[in-house]
Amino acid sequence: MRIAFVGQCHTYGYAGVPPDAAFPQVCRAAVQARRPGVIVDVVVEEYQHPAQLERAVTAALRTRPRVVVIEVVGWLAVKGSGAVDLSRLPRSVSSAVQRVQHFRKVSQSVIAKFPKPLENVPDHAFRLATSILGKAAPRHLHTSVTEYETGLQRAIALVKESAGIDCVIQGPGAPNLAMGSRLLPSTMIERYREVEAMARRVARTHDILYVDRWDTVSSSFYRPNSIRPTSEAHSTWGHLLADELIAAGLV
Repeated sequence: MRIAFVGQCHTYGYAGVPPDAAFPQVCRAAVQARRPGVIVDVVVEEYQHPAQLERAVTAALRTRPRVVVIEVVGWLAVKGSGAVDLSRLPRSVSSAVQRVQHFRKVSQSVIAKFPKPLENVPDHAFRLATSILGKAAPRHLHTSVTEYETGLQRAIALVKESAGIDCVIQGPGAPNLAMGSRLLPSTMIERYREVEAMARRVARTHDILYVDRWDTVSSSFYRPNSIRPTSEAHSTWGHLLADELIAAGLV
């Protein structure tokens, strides 16, 4: 059984949270533990802006998963992202970025099978590449909720056109209000709530499973002064998703 995850850094890990500790791998292990005899394969596709959702979902669908889990995050409507827009880079630079992205994807597959000896390889490699290419990689401006909804609607439509594949929406967790005030727009809570309400509404419109992560956030949920959850927080999200998938009969 294959589960495809379409999301941001939460899906593949980062410094302090190796790939095997990110919530997709936690979910995989939890499903296998509760469904003896079921082997779960995880596929991860990344998007950094709603305009990239269709591309990411299309790539995920090529692997013929049983379920496509789309992660919706509030931060995109607040600060945008540092995603690499390959179309705006010189060919030599964009090909280098693509090679790094390919290396990260391949290394994640290896780590899924041999997690302990190699868990730091993609993290170190990607941080090195980011430091080299960061200045050449333009940031995406923050998206509007309407733009996010349009991208999400189109992505879900792609999944629903694929027979035998179900779509699941994961809503955002509450924001980290302990971050330094200079990093927090005054409208942060409102923007996160708007994204959450949009994701819930879209899931209801399409009659698909919505995983509510808002109230999973506690005072120790995030890494210090960061929007990135801790390993323990990923464990919470992974087990919650496994519970929801099993209860809905999707795995």
